[in-house]
Amino acid sequence: MRRLYAPMAVVVVVLAGVVAAGGQQMQPYTSTDGRFTVNFPQAEVKQESETINLKGGGSSTLYEFFVELAENNVSYMVMYNDYPGDYANGDPQTVLATTRDGAVGTKTLLSDIAISLNGVPGREFTAKDDTWNYTVRQYLQGKRLYQLIVVSNSSHPATQTSEFLSSFKIL
Repeated sequence: MRRLYAPMAVVVVVLAGVVAAGGQQMQPYTSTDGRFTVNFPQAEVKQESETINLKGGGSSTLYEFFVELAENNVSYMVMYNDYPGDYANGDPQTVLATTRDGAVGTKTLLSDIAISLNGVPGREFTAKDDTWNYTVRQYLQGKRLYQLIVVSNSSHPATQTSEFLSSFKIL
């Protein structure tokens, strides 16, 4: 099996100007193409997409949805991509653990548990580096990897992490 690496570098790029919510009202958001719904903090939901190169060869289009506010250094985002062909074959928890390892990289892994969402295998983990705290939920439905990510710094902790993560539904 090829090693899979989640594009956490993309998160850092997005964070360069991202500051999002604490204590905001939540707003429902649905992506028909992404086949998901989630509640974001009340703000403009921005969208981006980019082609990512996969470890071991091949590429995939990464779709990102996130909010930005100017109050706190916190970001709430959903990303998904579809793996090509025989990429991401094998036990879903093994695939998810590999994407977790790629996402964590040089950060410190603080917690990691296997989860599921209505039978869809997932993982939830937290990590930190010198500046940022990361809470991530990943779900692998067939060849589609969904990633919910909340990033904050210690001086402005994310206050709606649980509400955001628990609102996610795959359609």
